[in-house]
Amino acid sequence: MDYVGEFSVFGKIANAKLLYDNDGKNYKITISGAGDGIVGKLTNHKSYTFTSIGRVENGILIPSKYINTEIGKDFNKTKTYIFDYANKQTIVHEYKKEKKEFSKFNIISMGFDKTYRDVETNKKDILDSLFKDDMVSVFFNKRHGLLSMHKGDVKLIYALGSEDTQEGIMVKKLDTKDNKSIFSVMVKKDYIQGGSDDATFTLDKNNILYETRVDGIMFFGDAKVTRVN
Repeated sequence: MDYVGEFSVFGKIANAKLLYDNDGKNYKITISGAGDGIVGKLTNHKSYTFTSIGRVENGILIPSKYINTEIGKDFNKTKTYIFDYANKQTIVHEYKKEKKEFSKFNIISMGFDKTYRDVETNKKDILDSLFKDDMVSVFFNKRHGLLSMHKGDVKLIYALGSEDTQEGIMVKKLDTKDNKSIFSVMVKKDYIQGGSDDATFTLDKNNILYETRVDGIMFFGDAKVTRVN
């Protein structure tokens, strides 16, 4: 599946590709994307990949691993979340490699000599909590019964991957058009404060993401990502 992103003022600003494999026993969902044009330049042409891997039980996705990767010219960061169901916790591994500048005073030239080299770091954390979904699987998992929701219904869903989604996201059914279901989504704290339905997503009849949209981003206009095939 291919997706294209755009701002209504500037036009196409990103390319995204989604691969969804599900044989009824195991699944793997990979979303990769990179900025295009002005956004590509502003982000130094970084690319992003989000991967959810796990098993399937009675049509329900059971994540076992969630991987978030960010790659740039002089930067590589990979964060891997392991779902430890036996101990009801989440193990987080973070690997980072980035080019850093080092200076050394040269007594002969009476100045600093600059050199650059890659610095690698590894970090491990343990979250004393376990989530049923990650930020990718949550939009494909039938466990939430989103397609059976009626207009105006609201559900609270939790997803591993960021502090906001781990604290809860509110999904509200807005409408059904052309066999597609449209929902608004916002983090729980914004919903409690009376936030608006500026961020929406659309699922097709097979519970597969069709489109996401965020309205009114300052002078950029509306931003959306739509499946093109």
